[in-house]
Amino acid sequence: MGKIVIEVDKKTAEKWDRISLEKKKLLAKKIDQLLKASLEKGNNDFWLFVDEIRNEAKANGLTEAELNEILNEG
Repeated sequence: MGKIVIEVDKKTAEKWDRISLEKKKLLAKKIDQLLKASLEKGNNDFWLFVDEIRNEAKANGLTEAELNEILNEG
């Protein structure tokens, strides 16, 4: 596995620091999937890509409510 660094806003970084390792791993896996899909498909329409990812996340069992819970935890 490789490692990349992505800059996010300060509040997001603080929330990330407070979530469990298990949730970090889940989010890292989802982010990896998003990046792979984005780079492979070469979508120019960002919002279309976001909708595709939202649908894929739902199909994989990650609901918007669960994602919000993870992001708002702490």
